[in-house]
Amino acid sequence: MRGPRGIVASGALAASVLAALAPARGKEPETPPAVYAALFDVAIVPSERAARVTIRLGDGADHVEWMRFRIDPERHRSFQGDGEIRIDDGSVEWRPPPNGGALRYDFRIDQLRDERSYDARCARRWAIFRGDDLVPPARVRTDPIAHSRSRLRLRLPEGWSAAVPYARVTGGEYRIRHEGRRFDRPIGWFAVGDLGVLREQIEGVSLSVAGPTKHGLRRLDIVALLTWSMPTLAGIFGDLPGRLLVVGAGDPMWRGGLSGPNSLFIHAGRPLIEEDGTSPLLHEMVHTLLGVAPGSGGDWIVEGLAERYSLEVLRRSGTLTAARYEAALARLRERAKRGGKLRVHAVDGDTRARAVVVMHELDAEIRAATADAKNLDDVLRALRQERKDITTSRFQALVEAVAGRSFEDFFQRHAPSPAGR
Repeated sequence: MRGPRGIVASGALAASVLAALAPARGKEPETPPAVYAALFDVAIVPSERAARVTIRLGDGADHVEWMRFRIDPERHRSFQGDGEIRIDDGSVEWRPPPNGGALRYDFRIDQLRDERSYDARCARRWAIFRGDDLVPPARVRTDPIAHSRSRLRLRLPEGWSAAVPYARVTGGEYRIRHEGRRFDRPIGWFAVGDLGVLREQIEGVSLSVAGPTKHGLRRLDIVALLTWSMPTLAGIFGDLPGRLLVVGAGDPMWRGGLSGPNSLFIHAGRPLIEEDGTSPLLHEMVHTLLGVAPGSGGDWIVEGLAERYSLEVLRRSGTLTAARYEAALARLRERAKRGGKLRVHAVDGDTRARAVVVMHELDAEIRAATADAKNLDDVLRALRQERKDITTSRFQALVEAVAGRSFEDFFQRHAPSPAGR
């Protein structure tokens, strides 16, 4: 007979549930968590520019009542499987049989980011896409302390290889585990096909740099810059993940950089260090390591931090001299004069420059308030620990907690609340 149900939730909520279930001293030991096996079986079909996905529940499936996926109807299609399947506009609810079963669908890999370039692409001999899109976000109703034991199986055309941000278990299978989550699904960047892959161990991190052959991705240059920068990144963030994947390709992929969990994408044509002294690669690496998304009006914070620290890492590692660092800041200050209001949905290049300047001034204010005992690094680590969508008000609260005084005047001067809010 099934026990009471609970919704799979954030790490904080999951922790509170487990804490509530913990016995008092001298009582019986707490009930061990229930586990259900989840296999994500993915077959890449280049001729259709698609993946055929099967989500299969095995041992412990009776702990799961339903899974509700938030889908893109243009990319997630042809749902079928065991048990009950209910399809609404933008969502699919699956109620699997108690003894387990499978949900199957097709995933269209190609996705245009603008009129001419892709942020996901399946070509004749390679494919690059996000696991977050392959298996869409889901809510799962289970027994209160149940969690998944998840694996990913990739079925690839003959001669293809794979680079994913997970440890290989056996053959084409990978173990998926994310701290603080009770339903583990594939996330982060994936590259499959005729790949060139360079691997290195740096600061305890298993780094892989992968991209399609003949795309001009400067794998060794990327490894060299990260070898030089990783000790500084570890000093700033406190610790680094066990695995990091850098995926790159040339046209027709989007000519920019995009971060993901324990992974990032960088276009093969982008310089590792720009003429203004910032680094597109380190910018995305900061996003990846920080692991937070902007809430309403918070884009200036995540973009300002990523750009500021891409420059800061180069200075602290000795890649940029103090004089070049100051020259880069001067150029950003000049560009910042053209920037608009910070609290907008998505900042442009000029407003991002302004955000960098504000972050630089904020660091100086925190240092002054704490007699150099604290700085912006401490705020960055607090943000990373929370792993919540960040807003200006939440960012201000974290700054004040670190500095031990009010920063109301600073934020009203640089990032005032929009009228009526």
